[in-house]
Amino acid sequence: MQRRLEKMAELASVRALQPQPWFPCVRPRRHDAELPGAKFPIDRSGMFYFPGVAKRLDGRWLERCVNRWLEQLPKSTLESCVLDAHFGYPEGVGCWRVAQRRGIPVFITLRGLEVDLFRTRDRGPQLLEALGGATGVIAVSHSLKASAVAAGAPADHITVIPNGVDTQLYCPGDRPAARTAVGYSESTKLIVSVGNLKPVKGHDTLLHAMAEVVKQLEVNLVCIGGEVQSPWGIRLQQLSKELGIDQRVQFLGSQTPQTVVNWLRAADLFCLASRREGCCNAVLEALATGCPVAVTNAGDNRIIVKNQDMGQVCPVESPTALAQSILETLGKPHAPRSIAAGVSEYTWPSAGQKTIAYFSERVAR
Repeated sequence: MQRRLEKMAELASVRALQPQPWFPCVRPRRHDAELPGAKFPIDRSGMFYFPGVAKRLDGRWLERCVNRWLEQLPKSTLESCVLDAHFGYPEGVGCWRVAQRRGIPVFITLRGLEVDLFRTRDRGPQLLEALGGATGVIAVSHSLKASAVAAGAPADHITVIPNGVDTQLYCPGDRPAARTAVGYSESTKLIVSVGNLKPVKGHDTLLHAMAEVVKQLEVNLVCIGGEVQSPWGIRLQQLSKELGIDQRVQFLGSQTPQTVVNWLRAADLFCLASRREGCCNAVLEALATGCPVAVTNAGDNRIIVKNQDMGQVCPVESPTALAQSILETLGKPHAPRSIAAGVSEYTWPSAGQKTIAYFSERVAR
């Protein structure tokens, strides 16, 4: 989200609002840290909400927050203002309501969390109304657009603009140096998985697949991302012990981008067993680094992984199929620069340019 806005800021004036949720006595007003390296102004404003309950009202609270923010901006700023809401709810719903009141264009970006919301009785109808009334809607993946249309959103209102990759950071590099940096010898087969430790990312499926893989091949798995001591993180570590693979699995938690790059360059394979995705940045970043992948058919993974030289895509929640994909992909040679070239169109400058062009085209109608 920040990277797309930064590239948009090179083409147009951009100002962002970061709502600060609060509730009396339960959740005091917070003050988020400044985003490092932000190339556009970011304002913050309190947003009242009920923690864990009455989620149907969050769109109203967001509306008030955004409207109060706009009232504080110079009138000259609002004369050519376009609202760009990231996420459908409550951001999209709240911004659409403000736009209706003020008569300004509004765009909503769908990023994946909306799929479950479409099925809710309290928020789903609000979200669909906002999508139908918005000036335009951006989905970060074709699968997400299909889900929105199936739920009742107008197809002609939605365009697909995928996420991008920082190709200056995520690019093929010196594999021996990367192996040294992460402490692995060249002879050890290494699988790397990058993703938050949440059930939706399917680490449990991956661990069951690993239990099958290690019967045929000596290989280690390193999981990067998330809170290792969270309830789900602890459960995954217990599962690796139950499966007898805990000596071959490491959970490293969150790492710096440069450290992630070193692991991807050192890896023989990237693996992610997601149950649901939009446009998965972790998959794009692995491929951009030149690492082949074995991933599930979630989101746009089958579109991103164009051929078996880049890796394999298998059914969701099938450890056996994933294990087979892992073994087959590890069993063939791969060319890192050829793999990276396969995702060369996924860049943040491209995403920013396409977004500005879409805004201009829809507003001019």
